[in-house]
Amino acid sequence: MAPPKVEVRSETRLHPTHPPTTPVTTPLSLVDASVARFTPCGAVWYFPAPSPPRTGSSIPDPLAPERLKDSLAHTLSAYPHWAGQLRMTPYVNGVESQRTRKNGERYGRMEVRYGYRDSHSQGQGEVGDPGVLFVDARVDCGIEAALPPPASPCPSAEKDGSGGGMRICDNMLREDVLLPACALAGYLSPADHREASVAVQATRFACGGMAVGVKISHCLADAITLSRFVHDWSAVHTSLLSSSPPPELAPVFEPWVLDQKAGSVDDAVPDGDVLERAYGLPLHRYDYWCSGEGSRFGPGAHAVPEALKDEPEAQTLARRGEKMPWGSWDVQAPVAHAVVHYTSEQLERIWSAAAAGLDAGKLSRHDALVAHVWAIVNRARGPEKGDVDSEVHCDISIGLRTRVEPPLSPSFLGSPLLNAKTTLPWSVASSVADLPRIASSIKATLSCFTPAAVAAQIYATAYELAPQRLWQAFLGRQHVIVTSWAHTRLYECDFGKGLTPAYVHPIMPLVDGCVQVMEARPTGMKTPAKRWYDAGVDVAIYLEKEAMGRLAKDEQIWL
Repeated sequence: MAPPKVEVRSETRLHPTHPPTTPVTTPLSLVDASVARFTPCGAVWYFPAPSPPRTGSSIPDPLAPERLKDSLAHTLSAYPHWAGQLRMTPYVNGVESQRTRKNGERYGRMEVRYGYRDSHSQGQGEVGDPGVLFVDARVDCGIEAALPPPASPCPSAEKDGSGGGMRICDNMLREDVLLPACALAGYLSPADHREASVAVQATRFACGGMAVGVKISHCLADAITLSRFVHDWSAVHTSLLSSSPPPELAPVFEPWVLDQKAGSVDDAVPDGDVLERAYGLPLHRYDYWCSGEGSRFGPGAHAVPEALKDEPEAQTLARRGEKMPWGSWDVQAPVAHAVVHYTSEQLERIWSAAAAGLDAGKLSRHDALVAHVWAIVNRARGPEKGDVDSEVHCDISIGLRTRVEPPLSPSFLGSPLLNAKTTLPWSVASSVADLPRIASSIKATLSCFTPAAVAAQIYATAYELAPQRLWQAFLGRQHVIVTSWAHTRLYECDFGKGLTPAYVHPIMPLVDGCVQVMEARPTGMKTPAKRWYDAGVDVAIYLEKEAMGRLAKDEQIWL
């Protein structure tokens, strides 16, 4: 079958309907800066073709690109920095070392400048805000080509009606067709650039259905921020459709508040006790700059930036930094993508098995599910070089909004997250019978990240040569990285009186070992869900192709 043809009809740079009255430059938080090399945060919302209008009636298309652009510009008035210029904070090389500089003057910090207008005509040479890129596109296939296929039911489904199933998504229309092809601004952007930090694409299918894809530079948005934005956008869109008063939007863009949790980070000599607390946390510290040997990206990709070549610390690199285990990750191996759906009843069974012998009140459904999925992935992969005692790692992205004191607002924008690691022998982490031990290990890892511990980690980040160079996760057969989109309510984004998506596809890189968890689409529910998993849970798994084949045949998926 020939690949679908995409026609880009127009590209527009959008700016807030009500822009800032004065220019602003805001440094992002240290945690935001640490994820500047991550792949973009994004998702695609799929809407079926609207019902044909009755004879003689004329109903405007609620998802017409011009309408979407109008509502997006109004929404950007509450997110003006997304239309601004994201870049690394200017770094001036000099005789001072990194640590003797003030925090904001050290290498690798990120900032966003917005509210600027082109002023070349006045001879000032200012580069204006790049804006948000909006792409209007058409594709010559039906929406069904972009949706996951029907699920293969779990073995018990026909017997007990439990539902659940697995969908192999390798033949889906990939998200690179439904997202703007541009590179986003970020870590490597030059000082004066016109790259957008946020890009949106509205793609009309041949059947009349629509895909709305959003991608954002990760240091501006994690899944919570993305969800907040699309909920706001859909609410504004609905109000404009009905000519009703727009909702009051109240996102919180105060990245300095997170940095303040670390206390003073401008001392020439850091507090060794605080650093020790940070170094003792259960997270990887893979040093990208000293991991060129064996890298599939080539040793040149790991070179210390030219600006830091004379830094004394650049000669010895990270304290306690780990070399990346490239031998366990074949980046050329084909990767398969599947979505496993667990009903709320199946999740209860997994939780009951994981909580056996434990204080069940302290084990969440989420921890139990992550433990179970990690176990079945390890089973499918097999032990490293046949060694059942070889270590495997579950690297879990954890949000920091509720892990600092006082907590951040739920509307806090940015990407406040860390990756925590749980390490166990393969023989344990692949055994469904050991599910209580796996789940309790995950719970113990997460419990280490108290407000004091998170503050220490932010403090340590402030004194690194660059926030981006230490990776807290890895991929390949000894690792999984789990990102949770639970509580995002992405299926509730309503672009006009019941115009909710038929499917939401979170964008994950097609790499071996990526796992993403989110609530499933509420189908046939008579009352609104009270718990995030009431409608079931969808787990997206990206795994080396042969291992995925084994996983698909493993009845232990369903416990």
